[in-house]
Amino acid sequence: MAKTEVVSIGDRKWTQAAWDRMLADADQASAEYARRWPQVAAVRYEPKTGLVVLSLSNGLQLGVPADKLQGVADATDAERSDVAILGPNRAIEFPKLDQQFTVAGLLSGVFGTRAWMSALARRKGRSKSASRTNTARTTAHKRSQPRTPATARS
Repeated sequence: MAKTEVVSIGDRKWTQAAWDRMLADADQASAEYARRWPQVAAVRYEPKTGLVVLSLSNGLQLGVPADKLQGVADATDAERSDVAILGPNRAIEFPKLDQQFTVAGLLSGVFGTRAWMSALARRKGRSKSASRTNTARTTAHKRSQPRTPATARS
């Protein structure tokens, strides 16, 4: 009886054939990801605009407001300026802040965890200026008043 080769990692074990299939599947998934999402050619932070700007391999530039990025929003300009391309040009990293973001996530509008994104959505509708706040209050007051019924014309 032939002995089957086994690949062991920790307490997990696979046959050599199963291991080879998993590696082939991972290679295929990686190739599909590479076809679907562009790579980062360059990245920088612009303090004047507050944007993290990614130059992508397909010629596009993506500007993401730094105050929308989880872990970067409350950082100083110096911490935000320390931004680099991570790995095989598929992500960016803020090393001083220990924050990483993928191109796919940023292009999809994902700037952090679900809780972070929910908090951003809740903040989105809040007024910042006094005039916007007063307008919002007036509009809300008008909406809360009952409508007067229309009368038939004779």
